[in-house]
Amino acid sequence: MEDIKKLFGKRLKALREDKKLTQEKFAEKIDISSRALSAIECGKNFVSAETMTKICIALEVTPKMLFDFDFKYKSNNDIKNGLIQLIEGNEAHLLKIYELIEAYLK
Repeated sequence: MEDIKKLFGKRLKALREDKKLTQEKFAEKIDISSRALSAIECGKNFVSAETMTKICIALEVTPKMLFDFDFKYKSNNDIKNGLIQLIEGNEAHLLKIYELIEAYLK
């Protein structure tokens, strides 16, 4: 298994990029230097509990989402594209897909 610091760094970078934030802007939001953020994203350093809280707030994610290394998609765009492919590939089930999503979100 890959080093947890590296996995965390990759996941953090993907979530940050999904929000269209540069390292500099994101580092500013979570009150660390861009150099420190780079070291975290490269897997060289790890975050404190305080920084993790700031990351979760800034990215609007839970700590669990930060550690979901098996997450299949890297960004919201990937998720949207995946849903579009499912719908286009099986339009006969479009209503069922909609009902499932609607029921889940309620």
